[in-house]
Amino acid sequence: MIIFLKNSKVLISKLERKKFRYGVKSPSEVADKQSNISNIIKKFLNDKGDVTDVKGYHKAMYAAEHADTIAQHFYEQGKTDATKDLVAKSKNIQTEPRQSPPSDVFVGGLKVKAISGMDSSKLRIQKRKFN
Repeated sequence: MIIFLKNSKVLISKLERKKFRYGVKSPSEVADKQSNISNIIKKFLNDKGDVTDVKGYHKAMYAAEHADTIAQHFYEQGKTDATKDLVAKSKNIQTEPRQSPPSDVFVGGLKVKAISGMDSSKLRIQKRKFN
């Protein structure tokens, strides 16, 4: 339920037992525009009174008629996004790929590579011959 209070310059919306207040910058201007429905609709009409911006007209009419439903949708979407973010942080989920340690190490000018195998007690040294 959305209520506009002219004297308090506040738009109040109730969602799930909570009240949200939205401060209207110039309530007298809003009240003047909303006092006559043609002020709102005329931007979608031509001089003859035919609807020229059908998409915008229907969007505005739907938003005006279902303001509570739209507010509820975005409230729920915000809660869902916050919950997803909280769960991801609590599980310590990282989206970056893991960095593998470099397998080549240079020791005293020699290139040494660690190789895992069945028997790690043996040491193998390979010498490459270059032409």
